[in-house]
Amino acid sequence: MTYELNPYEQKLFDTVISLRKEVQNLTEAYAIIHSRIGEISLRADKDSKDNLKDAIDIEELARLSVVSANIAHQAALILLNVGGIEKTGNTKKAAEVTHAAAVESTISNKLRQSGGGANNLTQNKK
Repeated sequence: MTYELNPYEQKLFDTVISLRKEVQNLTEAYAIIHSRIGEISLRADKDSKDNLKDAIDIEELARLSVVSANIAHQAALILLNVGGIEKTGNTKKAAEVTHAAAVESTISNKLRQSGGGANNLTQNKK
């Protein structure tokens, strides 16, 4: 003997099945989104590290530019070359300003480091 559902029970049963499928679909969608966010976070971490490396390289080049400008300015002072003293002094100041900006850029890039944001995502998943 089989039990037959009345129309109200059948409708409830259909609703439960529909909701179960919807929950399953949402679970799968969440897993996909979680995976994509993890990938984006890893890419952002890599980009931040690459940007920091570039900023450090630029800062070093700017520092060397200051050293070079300082040497040129010292040479102009030793030679008492009035025109050269003024030009090398201006170059030295510009190099120092550029170096200061490069240092600020390096600091900004260090502050942008996510601190392992992608790793935190994978740890929270466990």
